[in-house]
Amino acid sequence: VVPYVRTLGFEFVFDDLHLIVHNAFLREPWSPCTAFVHHFWHGTPYGAAYYRPLVVASLALNGRLLGWGPARFHLVNVLLHAANAALLLSLARRLGCPERAAFCGAALFALHPVAAWPVASVVARVDLLPAFFVLLAWRALERGSIAGALFLMALLSKESAAAFLVVPILALREMKDEDGTRRTSGPVLASLGAALLACIGMRFALGLGLLPGPDLIDPLTNPLSTLPGVARLFGALKLAGRYIVYLLAPVRFTDPANYFDSGSSASAADPAGILALALFVVWAGAIVVLWLRRDHVALPMAFALASFLPASNFVVPIASLYAQNFLYMPLLGLCLTVAEVLARGERPAGVMTRSTTRPAHARKILVAAPLLALLGVASCMEAWIWRDGVTLMTAWSERFPNYPLAHSALGVALLDRGDPAAAIAPLRRALAITDRSVEAHYNLGVALLRTGRDREAWEEALLHLRRALELTPEFPQARANAARALLLLGQPAEAAQEAREALRLAPGFPPAREILDEALTRATSAPPGPAGPSR
Repeated sequence: VVPYVRTLGFEFVFDDLHLIVHNAFLREPWSPCTAFVHHFWHGTPYGAAYYRPLVVASLALNGRLLGWGPARFHLVNVLLHAANAALLLSLARRLGCPERAAFCGAALFALHPVAAWPVASVVARVDLLPAFFVLLAWRALERGSIAGALFLMALLSKESAAAFLVVPILALREMKDEDGTRRTSGPVLASLGAALLACIGMRFALGLGLLPGPDLIDPLTNPLSTLPGVARLFGALKLAGRYIVYLLAPVRFTDPANYFDSGSSASAADPAGILALALFVVWAGAIVVLWLRRDHVALPMAFALASFLPASNFVVPIASLYAQNFLYMPLLGLCLTVAEVLARGERPAGVMTRSTTRPAHARKILVAAPLLALLGVASCMEAWIWRDGVTLMTAWSERFPNYPLAHSALGVALLDRGDPAAAIAPLRRALAITDRSVEAHYNLGVALLRTGRDREAWEEALLHLRRALELTPEFPQARANAARALLLLGQPAEAAQEAREALRLAPGFPPAREILDEALTRATSAPPGPAGPSR
């Protein structure tokens, strides 16, 4: 809990605004129940790519029982992470790890900076909750029906929880250790398979496929999805390598790559891609060798790899490009592996007395304590970037300088803060990377209207607003602000036409009606202010 206490004072940011603040569905009386008949983004402007009803139900209950302020939501996230660390400790002990080895693995999980994103971002509970149920299912693996029910809950929290199946499948081969053998029984595997089929059936009943369709992946959010096949694979491989390195050495995750320029994408000769491929080969090869030797440490290693691959963009493109919260479940497998490896040193071949082991234990504590403290400080600092929208997007735009979404979102956050002059530079930077960002064009037009004092600024604002309308014609806010720009430029007839079109798209839209009245009366006074920023 300690590294994340400060998150209780954080605001709602980024996707929290869509899924919680502006989502009226969550506040409906039966939303915790009706969440099971809707897709994950129901109640927002976004499409039906995912089915995660338990997460939606938890958010609805969170607000209903504890209140709708951000502190209550952050509190539940912190407690979920603490529960997951405790469950990992319990699981490691159940798998036969000595106390100290189990504690070190759990402490590493609790304090690793990878956890900062899913804990500090409220809607990244979508990674905390499936990890919670996966850990419970793993503990109950010998009891088929209970494990199956818990696995179904994990799948209803996030699709990538399906990676847990690799554990019982590999355990069909008898795993040996000092305490005996471990093996999955047929009924247990059948129960887990039934849970998977039940989840798939629920998805198909709602018209959702196994994977999000290409039309549901925004190319501005994940430009890898638009790259040619070979370029996408090498680009995804290079990015996945960065994620693996961050898991092993969590020192400020960054990526300067420009995935919008296919000419600069990773190639077969790229050293970073070669390193990433080598890491994958070593990881997968170690799992195979250990499994053939019936070494049970292969199981958490395999779970870490299986849960990493769906988030890597290497197998198939996903909805996001950068999201460290995807590493939460791979971290779980990695920390269980660490506990298992440390356990080997805790099980001496010969008999050792208390006096001979005490110095060795003291040395281990001297090594482990500063390392864990350093990780805790790093986690606290990493979580701090989520305290508000401007801080988050400033950090993203610095870490991912060629990612237009970060720059555009920073511009929106600055507009929300009432600083349109500061918003202009990041919005221009977003458009310098790609001209196809509707959000950046629209909000740059709004910022220029709010700050412009001459014809040149108004003409540029109109240019960006019209470009936004080229990309998305059904955009009433852009129509209304284009009408305002035309009015400022002394073209009331054209302004009236744009205002009427805005009212056709959004009947009764107040800014459009005010501008239409102004245009029709050809008033000389300053027209009303622009509509708010697009999120």
